[in-house]
Amino acid sequence: MRRIALILTLCFMPAIAGCVAFVDSDERRLCRSLLPALEPAAKLFDIVRVDDLTAEPAAGTVLRLAYRAYATAAERQQSDKPPHRIRTTICSFAPGTAKAMPVLTSVVSDRGPLGPARLHILQRYWVESGLAASADPAPVAVLTGAPELPRKLAIGLQQALGSLPVIAIYALLAIAYALIYGLIGRINLAFGDLASLAGYGAFLGFSMIGDGRIGLAVATAFVVGLFTAAMHGGALGNQVIGRLAHAPGQHILIATIGVSIAWQEAMRLTQGTGNRWISPLMNRPLGIARAGDFIVTLTPMALVVAAVAACVAWAIVIAMRRLRFGLKWRACADDPIAAAMLGIDQGAILARTMVLAALLSGLGGVLTTLYYGGVGYAGGLVIGLKALIAAIVGGIGSIHGALAGALLVGLTEALWSAVLPLEYRDPLLFVGLVLVLWLKPSGLYGHDQQPTTKRP
Repeated sequence: MRRIALILTLCFMPAIAGCVAFVDSDERRLCRSLLPALEPAAKLFDIVRVDDLTAEPAAGTVLRLAYRAYATAAERQQSDKPPHRIRTTICSFAPGTAKAMPVLTSVVSDRGPLGPARLHILQRYWVESGLAASADPAPVAVLTGAPELPRKLAIGLQQALGSLPVIAIYALLAIAYALIYGLIGRINLAFGDLASLAGYGAFLGFSMIGDGRIGLAVATAFVVGLFTAAMHGGALGNQVIGRLAHAPGQHILIATIGVSIAWQEAMRLTQGTGNRWISPLMNRPLGIARAGDFIVTLTPMALVVAAVAACVAWAIVIAMRRLRFGLKWRACADDPIAAAMLGIDQGAILARTMVLAALLSGLGGVLTTLYYGGVGYAGGLVIGLKALIAAIVGGIGSIHGALAGALLVGLTEALWSAVLPLEYRDPLLFVGLVLVLWLKPSGLYGHDQQPTTKRP
């Protein structure tokens, strides 16, 4: 288990560190959006650099924006000649994270600071009226030398990249389903709500620090979210699944439905029916390719979510093959009677497996909260059911099948959303599950056998 912890630590450290360098906060977007108001004669802008000058986050945010301004596209092609020099604007914002939008306290351009009257007019009639929201001169950060692709290929690449976070989240929960089903032959339907609980924990952890120190806030969100998932998952495994693991019927399925309902109601009563929101993280699209005027984009946060999930999935696959816990799990899953005769404590293996599965589903909930920026009490149900579809399609009980099923379901959703009516996507996804169970009940990687209750 220590090796697993080391691998996971190496997975999370670059992601948390990246939050500091790639944050595109509301303040950054608003500071960019001030340029058309400050430079009314300019039509085009090139953002050269954004520096955070904040020394004390509690005192507010201070940003220095370096840019070039052009009246026409022809002038842009001669940007190395005067008067197209680099200009600067310094934006200062009031502290606090509970405001609907950042509040400007001062703006200093090359021409000097804006007076109180001009600053009030800028805040009231440019920012609060909504004009600034649509005036961002650089909503997409296009990479230098982005390749030119055929339009159809670019559109397909955009759909594939857009599905990466969804595939990553489905994969984590699908592996959780596979770990429990592969060991005891039963389905735990509470994983989706366990992800919601972890999402609320991540929201609490992030709010404890605030968005002034992004790296520490994200690290705290991970710690609190995963701790919440481990505690609830451990209690579920000890008090429910462990006690019913050898029952001959579908007691676990029914019991976990009850636990799922209880957790949903607890979240609704304690957190309310509305979603909880955090400041957006690393959500400025990055243009990586183009096809004429169409730009293929990917947000840094989407890349972080996919990279963390891929790294964790790789660590789980390696652990199940080489570490002692993985070997014992496979022994109990393949032949529980022989494993018991060799002295393997199956109760301890089930308890550890439940905690590991809870951490995986909790990680999915934390990443969902950080990626979408919000969490709600009922959101885990749909995510959990779709991850279950992925696990069944891939062959429930197989980790490789869970990954393949998540890839298939995520890509199917992305392609459907691109070309077909969105309102029919989820119902027909469940119809597709029925067809898979009819044509190939064992899934892609499963074995053609009826599920049985595994007991020593």
